[in-house]
Amino acid sequence: MATLTEINHIVGKAIREGMQRKNMTQQELANAVGSTQRSISSYVTGRTQPPLDILNSICKELEISMDQILLLPVYHHPSRIVSEKDEIEYISQLDGLSALKKKEFVQIVRQMRKLIK
Repeated sequence: MATLTEINHIVGKAIREGMQRKNMTQQELANAVGSTQRSISSYVTGRTQPPLDILNSICKELEISMDQILLLPVYHHPSRIVSEKDEIEYISQLDGLSALKKKEFVQIVRQMRKLIK
């Protein structure tokens, strides 16, 4: 599990990249989310963690999902949350594959499902 410092740097990097993508300054982001340039600078450098309400506003402004900014894997299906240990392991294995390998993996699973039916 990542340490608090590592998480701060991950969040800071995501904010910095989002600002670059949107061509925003720290002051512009601060104005948009109701913060100060000094606070935004502190988040970007990883010195401090933004409060959840500010992080939520930053994510909305920079068009980044909270899951993305915190590098959280998405373990859900549209109709339910995945909580079974085997399902979580299956999904985490899938998450670790490249896009090409994921396609191959899905094709294999489809073939297996046909065999089981």
